[in-house]
Amino acid sequence: MTKKNIPTVDELRTIINNRPIYIWGARHEGYSTVQVFARLGIAVDAFIDSSYSLQGTTAFGLDIKLPKLFFSESVASNAFIVIASGFFADEIATDCIEHGFSTGKDFIVYNELKQFNYQVDISGVCNLKCISCPRGNFDQHRPAGFMSAEVYKQVLDKILIEDPYTGIISLYNWGDPLLNKELPEIVEMTTARSVHSAISTNLSFNIDFEKVIKAKPTWFRISNSGWGDNYEITHTGGNWELFLSNLYKLKQYKEQHHPEMLVEVFFHIYSHNRDDYDKMQTLCDELGFTLRYRHAALAPLDNIEKIIDGVPLDAASMQTRELQFLKVEEVIPLAQAQKDRPCYYETHLWINWDLNVAQCMEWYRPDLNLVEGGFLNTPIDDLWDARENSQFCVKCKSKGIHRVYCVYGDEKLIHEKQSLPIVGDAAFS
Repeated sequence: MTKKNIPTVDELRTIINNRPIYIWGARHEGYSTVQVFARLGIAVDAFIDSSYSLQGTTAFGLDIKLPKLFFSESVASNAFIVIASGFFADEIATDCIEHGFSTGKDFIVYNELKQFNYQVDISGVCNLKCISCPRGNFDQHRPAGFMSAEVYKQVLDKILIEDPYTGIISLYNWGDPLLNKELPEIVEMTTARSVHSAISTNLSFNIDFEKVIKAKPTWFRISNSGWGDNYEITHTGGNWELFLSNLYKLKQYKEQHHPEMLVEVFFHIYSHNRDDYDKMQTLCDELGFTLRYRHAALAPLDNIEKIIDGVPLDAASMQTRELQFLKVEEVIPLAQAQKDRPCYYETHLWINWDLNVAQCMEWYRPDLNLVEGGFLNTPIDDLWDARENSQFCVKCKSKGIHRVYCVYGDEKLIHEKQSLPIVGDAAFS
């Protein structure tokens, strides 16, 4: 991780040279790229993405093309690529080079245009105690509370002054943002600054969230780990009937107030719920939502380190391990084989509701902060220096821990293991 030489807007336009622009990655960072380019008056032509679940769909009115189709139609002289993929940017860059696209001339990585990705955990509270999450398998927690809209405005202002290529802010991490009563105001002020907002929720509660949808968040993700009783095993404390009812409410609110909102149901694959996938796909088709998936992970990374170091786990973590389809024992060597590849999380800042900046968004220890001062009192150069010089990061990467969740999220591996009823090799071409 080295200091970035970020181009000015004029320099970026010169590099693009009026070529059609394709964003490789139709998720968080891809949405962010589209928003930033729109703010700069630069049009985007389409997305590129190898995800099976996205084929035949669109995002922001833009088609999503398979890499194989894109390269069959385009060459460097008539296309410019912005790589907006967190886990696999280096792999995609290699693919671009093999097809005649040059680094910095015919493609760039979106992360090279900004200092950080911002995860603002506006809610330090969650209503569930999932066994795969530190909310359910960790004894110590950061203080509970909520970020006010007034404080969030100060955070947003600082981000945009220091990091103007920012296009999306994730309003969650270990807490559920819908529990924050000021979320509608937070979403509205984010949109007013031409920045996308991303929400992730378990949606298993008796809270009326219509005002949130009226505020028009860009991207709305709902986590899921099965159907009926299976759901309640791993979304511990959740209620299936309540969850299902809220999905239908979300469809209604979306149609009434914000049809353009991107809604994604995120299915966590366990050994006990694989047969539920088809039911969830049918439901998502009915609701008009996108269904995505990953192998269920054991969080946080603190637990992965315990396994590597031979430290005993608690009962909830052990139950998670027993239910996983892709076992930790399989994941760790695959991650360690990638330990020289980049860390996705180094380019993220997790800002807690109380303004502490955590060392990493996937480690959980309450005392593990990147800097001593809060976010508002710490210049971005100091945050960058703290990340660049972090011995904690060096230790994490030396064990390959930083690549563990990349393995869990690898859709090609899901296909290879036949973890879900997916057919057709073309999806990953």
